[in-house]
Amino acid sequence: MTTNQNLVSHAGLTTLTGLLNSVEFKHLSEDRFSQFAPATATHRAGKMIADLCLMLAAGGQQVSDLDQLRTNDEVFGPIASEATLSRFFARIAEHPGAFDYAFATMQREVRSRLWAAAGGRNPALKASRKNPLVIDIDASLVHVHSDKEKAAGTYKRGYGFAPRNRDD
Repeated sequence: MTTNQNLVSHAGLTTLTGLLNSVEFKHLSEDRFSQFAPATATHRAGKMIADLCLMLAAGGQQVSDLDQLRTNDEVFGPIASEATLSRFFARIAEHPGAFDYAFATMQREVRSRLWAAAGGRNPALKASRKNPLVIDIDASLVHVHSDKEKAAGTYKRGYGFAPRNRDD
């Protein structure tokens, strides 16, 4: 049944889009990666990189998973085809050193902008050499099938455990 409403199944992606926009991620990506897209290309490097970030955040694992965004043109705008992205990646592969430099400088700048946007809430302000800021974002289940210590049924009905802090 259709409702004629613009609904997005991955509503959290609009929050991520807002965050990326607030640090001018597309503009920064375009600045760093435009050398890998023809100047006359319809799909710009910055938008393609931003779309790939959204696709990964939505749980996608390969370029074809951009279809998740492509079905919501009103929300995400036009999405490059797999062929366009393939040509983009082929140009990147021809110049790995240039890509590595562009990626490293973009990563540093995005990180700086995000920490600056946090202002006084920036947890890195309290970090020091003796008390470093540790961000552990990996909560992946490790699937094992054995009677090892701490192995038990998971919420996905698998058999394994969720790794914890090494001190536990």
